Amino acid sequence: MELLNRRTLLKTAAATGASATLWPGLAQAAASGTELFTSDEAGLLVDSVVVLGEKSAVLIDAQFTAGNAGLLADMIAASGRTLESILITHLHPDHILGLPVLMDRFPQARAYAQTDIQAILAQILGGMHAEIAGSAPAGVFADRFVLPEALSADHLMLEGERIEILPPMAGDTALITPVHIPSLDTLIATDVAYIDTHLWMEEVATTNGIAPLRASVEALRAIGAKTVIPGHRKSGSPNDASVFDATIAYLDHWEAARATSANAEEFRAKLMVGTEALGFAFAIDRGVAAAFPS
Repeated sequence: MELLNRRTLLKTAAATGASATLWPGLAQAAASGTELFTSDEAGLLVDSVVVLGEKSAVLIDAQFTAGNAGLLADMIAASGRTLESILITHLHPDHILGLPVLMDRFPQARAYAQTDIQAILAQILGGMHAEIAGSAPAGVFADRFVLPEALSADHLMLEGERIEILPPMAGDTALITPVHIPSLDTLIATDVAYIDTHLWMEEVATTNGIAPLRASVEALRAIGAKTVIPGHRKSGSPNDASVFDATIAYLDHWEAARATSANAEEFRAKLMVGTEALGFAFAIDRGVAAAFPS
């Protein structure tokens, strides 16, 4: 297996034309054996990670809109690898609703979610798809949903290498499974960490989940991975341990603004101070409404 062979990956990129000029959301990490696709703002700046073997690949998270999922599928096809597995890290729609597009392009692939997460998805995915896709113009979202298989194992295999699926932990929702690839010194933090975007705080605010989220951030930081890929970022944002600092700084700002605000309007105004340039603006009003329900 050539996960660590930088020369092979650069050769593939040159042969296939895999570059940011073709896919605006693509940022290659050739030295680490991964390719990273970051969606546009309409896709909520979600990161999907393709782990590359010599001939095969594993995908972590499946995007939100059909358009972004299609661009991600183009990127995978251009790599020349056979997509074997797709892991869905948690239940949020921006990480799973694009799955049918990918399954149509790569019918040999099998989609998985950790057992506890898959059990929740089995209950909510149909209603989630109907609500979101039903309220959007035709073609924005896939016309159906795909329920991943339950995965009880703590890893996936790619050409003899283990891709470690960490136990479910708190993030911007109660159960998230980050992914650690020791052989690549890479951690896919998914929605335990963000950088250069607002955090999705709706569930955190309503469940008093900031302390558990902080604990998850520090647990992932302690792994010490060189490459750290957050769940949401702007294209070109860092993929290193600074994503943990950015997440903690946002939580600090959130808590300070909330503690000194008497109502939603005041809270929103304070929350926006110094964060005007952050992406994923869709998250702001939902988080404010959860913190100060009317």
